[in-house]
Amino acid sequence: MSRIKLHTKINWPEKVIDFLIVIFGITIAFQLNNWNEIRKSELKERNYIQSFYEENIDNETNLNNALSFSLSNKKNIDTLIHIIQSKNYSDRRIQTLLQSMLQISNFTPITTTMENITSSGEFELIKDIDLRKEIINSYNTHNTTLKLEGLLLDHLNDYVIPFYFENIRFADSHPLDKDLINTPLFENIVFGYSVLLNQQIEGYRNNLEKIISLKGKLDKYR
Repeated sequence: MSRIKLHTKINWPEKVIDFLIVIFGITIAFQLNNWNEIRKSELKERNYIQSFYEENIDNETNLNNALSFSLSNKKNIDTLIHIIQSKNYSDRRIQTLLQSMLQISNFTPITTTMENITSSGEFELIKDIDLRKEIINSYNTHNTTLKLEGLLLDHLNDYVIPFYFENIRFADSHPLDKDLINTPLFENIVFGYSVLLNQQIEGYRNNLEKIISLKGKLDKYR
């Protein structure tokens, strides 16, 4: 028996067209996926920037309140120092002014957005390198401010409060010993408080400058 040979003719143009269609389809799918990822990244970037903006506004409000309180307290401490330097120990304002050393401001910065973007490793989604640096700089300044607050708080806990409990009558803020305020110990406590309070106020002002600068840059992206 003789074998039958089948001859099939390949339609090369058709094969090429099919191949090109497959390549084109893959390319389109890849580009669409790429475009979708870029769109997601840009959306995340906008959300982060919006969150930083809102957080920055809240921090500005909180810091202004802390600064306002500290400046008001500084007036009282400055008055007390003036009385001490004048040796006018009979001044009745001393009773009220003594209480000023028991009061300190408390700036609690909101850092949720920074914590989220840092832990997620998505900081590079913010493509503007200068904006990234501005954000980091501003949030680092928050930490400096908190350290300055901590110094004043330590002075309050270590010196002011113990002195107050041992030597001042709480009912009317009168010293138990009338000559007590005319002592180096009392003067050192007051002057020490004043120095640390002034450092804290300077820290608040520096922090506020960073916040306002960051606000200006974030505004451009909203």
